[in-house]
Amino acid sequence: MDLSREVFASLRRSDQRRTADQYLRGMLTVPGRKTARNIATHSGEAAAEQRFHHFIASSGWDWRPVREALVGFLERTAPPAAWVVRPITLPKTGERLVGVDRRWVPELGRTVNGQFGYGLWQTSSSGEIPVNWHLDLPDSLLGDPAERARAGVPADYAAPVSPEDSTVATALELPLRRASPYRPVVVDARRGALVPLLSRFEAARVPLLARISGATRVLAGEGMTRQQPVMARQLLCSTGVRRPVTRADGCRMAVALRVSLPPGTGEESGGRRGGLRERLLVGEWFGPQAAPDRLWLTDLTTVPLSALLRLTELAGGRSAGATPEDRPESGSVGRSGLHDYGGRSFAGWHRHMTMVSVAQAVRTLAPREPDAAAAQGRPAERKGGPRPRRRTAVPV
Repeated sequence: MDLSREVFASLRRSDQRRTADQYLRGMLTVPGRKTARNIATHSGEAAAEQRFHHFIASSGWDWRPVREALVGFLERTAPPAAWVVRPITLPKTGERLVGVDRRWVPELGRTVNGQFGYGLWQTSSSGEIPVNWHLDLPDSLLGDPAERARAGVPADYAAPVSPEDSTVATALELPLRRASPYRPVVVDARRGALVPLLSRFEAARVPLLARISGATRVLAGEGMTRQQPVMARQLLCSTGVRRPVTRADGCRMAVALRVSLPPGTGEESGGRRGGLRERLLVGEWFGPQAAPDRLWLTDLTTVPLSALLRLTELAGGRSAGATPEDRPESGSVGRSGLHDYGGRSFAGWHRHMTMVSVAQAVRTLAPREPDAAAAQGRPAERKGGPRPRRRTAVPV
């Protein structure tokens, strides 16, 4: 079964499924912005613009089953190594578009007028594919019944009230039943409330690898002499035992220590130290400095350090949004239409972003185009470097 037929199977009417397939093909072939007008024009069927617009903005199909079907397809064709929640910033010039607000973005170092939210990325050896989306809605919209109605926000929609709530909603809205101790959710927890985040994932029984601030206070695990809460970076600096690890992103030093959160932080899970569950604190050094470059907290306490570092290499550096170039908006998903929804409909935004996910799955998993030599039946001349990675054939 091809990808389009499988992921759009939940659309009840055959004309919806046909339009979805045409829209997807347009998103993959149209240069520039992926809008209903451009897709219709590029297809040579200008009259289809209204049909494409209706399909995204006001059609009644539910995007959730489509996203779940995409996850199921990817399970078979590109099994995930981890799931990564990342913030997204989509700059916009208009002020009437759904969800538009003004916000300071630390990673960009400036205030941005745009849409803000989160995406859930599946990461595997084949690449990274977004599979779920969350759009933050400003209080000015949520608190105004007329604005809510104009944007089509359901009356019973309860918006997350904090960054950690948004992170949890993005990660756990889809059924991550396939998640195992080797397929955790990776998040950046340096700016939100850590304990509620840990507790929600623990309650869902979904393993978590969270990047934390060096100022996070922890208790050293059993066998350590410290009995008072101490900053995580201070504890890591005091250990003196670091292991050299060579990975694809360079040689680094690392250490892992068992820790727990201090009493009174609100974590009430069953563990060994005063009812608090032990976790693993991981520090990574990329240079000779005393303080670690990155710190992580995880409930994967039995996973070898080398395996944890593979996860941080796969998903950790960019999950933190260290530089503008690392942000998902700057990657190939931007060419799949990430920035291109210009409507006022809450449901329309989600439908468009769902189509972005499907298009990006095709781009990521499709075989690479053969070069001219291969097209003529001659093997391409290799100029050194690693052999190109084979990709799974994904018929649209």
